[in-house]
Amino acid sequence: MIHAIKHNKVKRTIFKGNEDSLTSSIFERLMYLPQELVHYILEKSLYDAIADFDFYQFESIEFWPRWNSTDTSNSKSVEPDLFIRTTKHDLIVEAKRHDAKQQYRGQWTNEVQAYLNEYEDDAKPLLFIALGGIHTTETEKIVVKGIEIKIIKCTWSRILNTISELHFQLESNAYLTNATKAQSKILEDMILCFALFGFSTAPFFERFIKPISIDPMSIKKIKQVWSK
Repeated sequence: MIHAIKHNKVKRTIFKGNEDSLTSSIFERLMYLPQELVHYILEKSLYDAIADFDFYQFESIEFWPRWNSTDTSNSKSVEPDLFIRTTKHDLIVEAKRHDAKQQYRGQWTNEVQAYLNEYEDDAKPLLFIALGGIHTTETEKIVVKGIEIKIIKCTWSRILNTISELHFQLESNAYLTNATKAQSKILEDMILCFALFGFSTAPFFERFIKPISIDPMSIKKIKQVWSK
């Protein structure tokens, strides 16, 4: 689909402004990678560290689950963007289309309450990532049913930067195996997805800057020539 969009076989405007399309385009491909790379990308992209963060063993991943809205401000159901279960944690990801000023605490509270409606008896530690739309980079806290939940911040741009750097490292490896070539291709597709959604994907400028060693005697000779 992304290549159809790239080559204008599908209208970009249908997808470009839609946060759900961005979320599925990136996270569907992210989950094709080995779990240690998923762990690395998520951990490096967050603005704050999560104690005992462990994304090495997934149990399930669900996009837009519909949860019981009891004791929330929603009348029907509550739908977080992403729900991931691992052997150690449950993770809610609330994603916004742009990187600034779209998140709000009431939605976080609703999603945690709805999660407890569904999974409270499992007694798993719950992690919450506010992805994009953030007002500040600082971790915030909410309390739902006496349980304190940290809201860890992240932006799409930080995920893109981490993916781009990882892709560069893989491509710079002179001994690429078929497996690492496949991983590099997945990362390349994710970078293309970001580009189609309007993010700048130009290579980091510093990659093209090479140290230049200038002989002081050469500078002296240049000055002599120009002074004549």
